[in-house]
Amino acid sequence: MEAARLLTKLEKEDLRILMAIEIGMKRSEFVKVNDIRFYSRYPIEETLYRLNRVHKYDLIIRNSSKHDLGYTLNSKAYDLLALRALVEKGTIAQLGPLIGKGKESDVFSCMDDKENIFALKLYRMGRTSFKNIKKLRDLIGERTHMSWLYVNRLAAKKEYEALRSIYELNLNTPKPIGYNRHAVVMEYLRGKELVYYSDIDDPRYIFDKIISQIKHIYQKGNLIHGDLGEFNIVLDQQGNILIIDWLQSVPSDHPNARLLLLRDIQNLCNFFRKKYRIISNPDDIVKSFFTNKT
Repeated sequence: MEAARLLTKLEKEDLRILMAIEIGMKRSEFVKVNDIRFYSRYPIEETLYRLNRVHKYDLIIRNSSKHDLGYTLNSKAYDLLALRALVEKGTIAQLGPLIGKGKESDVFSCMDDKENIFALKLYRMGRTSFKNIKKLRDLIGERTHMSWLYVNRLAAKKEYEALRSIYELNLNTPKPIGYNRHAVVMEYLRGKELVYYSDIDDPRYIFDKIISQIKHIYQKGNLIHGDLGEFNIVLDQQGNILIIDWLQSVPSDHPNARLLLLRDIQNLCNFFRKKYRIISNPDDIVKSFFTNKT
């Protein structure tokens, strides 16, 4: 990742300028030079010098079409700020290769100083995601102006908190290690999404295990995934399961909780029926969530 390589080249003053722009982006997409000067507490000469430096490193976007010159961070700059914070905290020490890429996130391998292997997830919900505003409604509320940085930050926080709640249920799922801005660090499960398996041993056992985990998360963790399918269930060779992508999750007391739970179960039942000929009744499964407390 280019952002990781730039960490060693930037000076602390450069990073301060980037953070000043980050602060300003809470109010507007492009931050005026005078506002950057104010947030950074630098003289105007130093502010302009640092802006030129980080612009040459392709970390900011300049908007000169309006009367007032303004700057905004790009995703590379946001990656850099998150990585720097995680390194300073001792959460990670080395970044590895890209191991997963989705519509809304990238996943890299990484390690800490003790060579523990983690997965680093970076949310990538850019401006195009705002077209699907209903998907983000529970996350951002009714606010009309929302920085894409802040949306990704909220998404990472929600994912981390969901994973932490699930980990506390002792379901043999990876431990969430930490998060910063749009980045979430968790223990690495050496598996792949269910959809990418051409075949699995004993699909009925895996199906029942997934249902059991969903039920346990619902009953003890009070969470419903809200967008469950074969693309966000990770399975390893030992049969361990990790349900990922909790962006659309809702609490069990949500007004549409039962409807969303049924939809999740239907998606899972349809996948196993079509691919592995596992016949099940989604309505009966959902009923068991309310009658059989684990």
